[in-house]
Amino acid sequence: MDGLARAAIVTDVTGPVEVREYALPRPGPGEFVLQVELCGMCGTDAHIYRGRLASVRFPALLGHEIVGRLAALGEGVETDHAGRPVAVGDQVGVFPSLSCGRCFECQVRHRPANCPDRRPSYGFASPADRPPHLTGGFATHLYASNAGTVFYRTDLPAEVAVLQEPMSVALHGVERSAIRIGSTVVVQGVGAIGLMAVAAARAAGAARVVAVGGPRARLDLAAGLGADAVVGLGQSPEERRRAVFDALGRQGADAVIGTAGSPESFAEALGLVADGGVLAELGNFTDRGAIPFNPYSDLLRRDITIAGVYGAGPDMQRRYHQALTLLERGGRPYERVVSHRVPLARVREALEALGGGYALDGRDVVKLAIDPVA
Repeated sequence: MDGLARAAIVTDVTGPVEVREYALPRPGPGEFVLQVELCGMCGTDAHIYRGRLASVRFPALLGHEIVGRLAALGEGVETDHAGRPVAVGDQVGVFPSLSCGRCFECQVRHRPANCPDRRPSYGFASPADRPPHLTGGFATHLYASNAGTVFYRTDLPAEVAVLQEPMSVALHGVERSAIRIGSTVVVQGVGAIGLMAVAAARAAGAARVVAVGGPRARLDLAAGLGADAVVGLGQSPEERRRAVFDALGRQGADAVIGTAGSPESFAEALGLVADGGVLAELGNFTDRGAIPFNPYSDLLRRDITIAGVYGAGPDMQRRYHQALTLLERGGRPYERVVSHRVPLARVREALEALGGGYALDGRDVVKLAIDPVA
């Protein structure tokens, strides 16, 4: 395949981001090259930028929430993973992870995330200064060098299709939190995954959903996506707790989905779940430290369940397809979630904004997406 691709490379922890050029590869059997339309930037990218994920080495090409158009197909790539024919020019969403599908973890335990032959996920493969290049979404092209990469054709607008990966994580949290028809739910944190959790909880049958977080633009969107009430951060934890209880009309929620991503927020979430309820924690995806915890008073006496939710989970590819189905169903203002489309030259600026302040160009950040042709 002729031509050059450009990619935004993070050179070191909190270091400069350089836009570098690479030759476009010719895809082999089972591979393809994607012309990236949008790639979402999430909190994990900001954590990697700050050196909080030891498995990623620098220089690094980040970006794992990827949607684009097929630019070249290798031998055998004729359909998406729903069996629909694909051709060059089709828009697809790409799931970043791939396991072998044959081993004990994949077939018996149904935990492909533990597959010993799992390939490096797109946006996490490193370092970026050796082949295969173009393994992340902060680039004009993605080289899907993991033969058999899971992808689905979609006619959704790119700014909605790019939400497929964060929605799959939210769906994992909703499943683990055991939400059912009539449940009361608190979603703590209203970044992209928290916003998707609001919509997913409502789709799962929740009777009342309260969203807690900030800034204001995110809370307003949470209301549009299905939250009955929103609670901001401009008060003490005890005041927030009382505001949540008032909004629920009871002392605690059947399910709390924690996406805020700090030890302090996890401790606060423990106080929001009702006795006998479930706390599903998604947000502490990297090690941010420990909190005091009393197994008797915080867990047993209250008969609560604490569920760890790591990414899209063991059945990640099923949830990725379910996420697309939910987004395609519509009925919610998903197109409003991406608040900023940022060019490759401003990737570092975007990472800094996501790591603190949550504002860019004088506006609150709801969801950042890298637009490689902007």
